[in-house]
Amino acid sequence: MSEETMDKVAPDRHAILANFEATRAAYHQLLGSLSVEDWKRKSGNEGWTVGQLMWHLAWGAEHFPQAVEACRKGKAPNPPAWLMHPANFLITRIGSRNATPESVGEKYERAHTAIIACMEAVRHDEWQLGVKFTGRYTTIEGTFERFSEHFREHEAEIKQGLAS
Repeated sequence: MSEETMDKVAPDRHAILANFEATRAAYHQLLGSLSVEDWKRKSGNEGWTVGQLMWHLAWGAEHFPQAVEACRKGKAPNPPAWLMHPANFLITRIGSRNATPESVGEKYERAHTAIIACMEAVRHDEWQLGVKFTGRYTTIEGTFERFSEHFREHEAEIKQGLAS
């Protein structure tokens, strides 16, 4: 592949970094706005509190580099949805038991640092590598896009819970 072709395939790293930084700022702004009472409120996501969703977002961020590596290898775990959804639910419920806004913020920051290092390690010719992951095909580029989408999805559920 010529360098000119690779430039057309590779996304703008500065735009990806700006998107991650905007997501990070939005996460911390939301986290900082939560009172002790808010943390325990039901969210718009049935079965999860606001605090559990904040933990879930930080926990998910920790696993992001693994999704990129799965795309590189073309091989990912693909459990069926009937198993994945209950497992995700239980992991969040159990994992968030002793979580505090401070511990969740620190967890997110560690994950953010790892995500940036992961992005910086992606070569020009790797962005379109992909794999079927949790039932749908995604590329490394798509995985990076999904990160912010995941935050916005749960941010809406958190705000829905706070508004009720």
